[in-house]
Order: sequence, then structure tokens, then C-alpha cells
Amino acid sequence: MTMQNLDPTTRGFVATWPNAEIRDATGRVVWTLAGYEFLEAEEPAPTVHPGLWQQARRNMTHGLFEVCERIYQVRGFDLANMTIVEGERGVIVIDPLTCAETAAAALKLYREQRGARPV
Repeated sequence: MTMQNLDPTTRGFVATWPNAEIRDATGRVVWTLAGYEFLEAEEPAPTVHPGLWQQARRNMTHGLFEVCERIYQVRGFDLANMTIVEGERGVIVIDPLTCAETAAAALKLYREQRGARPV
């Protein structure tokens, strides 16, 4: 993978799932970005600070990203970002997100792209 994309929002993008939709064992949606399509508009409503609008738009770019060699992040699968550091015998997970379902989904996305490595 090359890091040539200069847009900081998408630089290092590897892969994602549609709407970053995550369900629990019963099928209930615990996280999704569906419903935020209004953020596709470049100009915010007059009641929204332009900087907050741009931040929200950037947060819609979700998935697995290569930050630099051996360091990856899963973004937009939760309120937080999961950082994964590849070591010699496995990975170190920094910030395992806010619930078991989103953490498992983020780790699954990583493993789909980078292979199964022990945590």
C-alpha cells in the first residue's frame, strides 16, 4: 500500500463496510452511519458552525486506514478510533472502542485485510 493520497481524510484508506453498520448477536443495530447522508452537503445550515460541519463530514470517512508502517486505525465504527500496532508476534490494540460489538467488528475488518494475528 502506498501513502500517496494527500487528502488527510482518506490518506491510507484500506477498506470498509457499507455504512459501517454493526449488529449484535440478536441482529439489533448497535452502530451505523446510515441516516447521516445530510452531511454530504458541502455547506452547513446557517445554525451550524462551519468548522463543526467540516469535522462531521470528515468523520463520515470510515474503515481501516494505514497510518504508517505497522500502525493501522479503524475509524467510524464507533465514537472512538481503534489503533492497531503490528508487533512481531501479534498486535497491540489501543482504545478497544465503547462496546464489545464495535470492537469485534473493527478487529474483524482489520483481520480481513491484514490477517488473523493474536491480540
